[in-house]
Amino acid sequence: MPVDRSKLLHRKQNPTWYLENHRYSIFMLREMSAVFVALAAVATIMMVLAVKAGPAEWERFLGLMAHPGMLALSGVALAFAILHSVTWFLLAGKVLVIRKGEMKVPAEAIIGGHFAGWLAVSVVIAVLVLRVL
Repeated sequence: MPVDRSKLLHRKQNPTWYLENHRYSIFMLREMSAVFVALAAVATIMMVLAVKAGPAEWERFLGLMAHPGMLALSGVALAFAILHSVTWFLLAGKVLVIRKGEMKVPAEAIIGGHFAGWLAVSVVIAVLVLRVL
């Protein structure tokens, strides 16, 4: 039997519903971060291709990346990548259950391990980059 759609309850949803709750706002920002992280990944692929193509293409790529719009986009992508990483690591303490015998490893230890690993990798990369420069 067909459903009479006129009798269905349709609640009007405010287009900015996620701004009413801090957790929803962070969730939406984290989801939006994927766009900017993808753009940063495309820029990285372009960089590798420019290095492969030779010095002239590398100079052209550097000129493109020095444009104020690209610098702003890179800054926004970095901010979103940091937001995404922080929220992901904070979530790991809730979803990653590690048992040691009968005891569960505390969520704070899991979160701390993630942040410590992130810091260690960042320091290693910084040392490598600064030695090259």
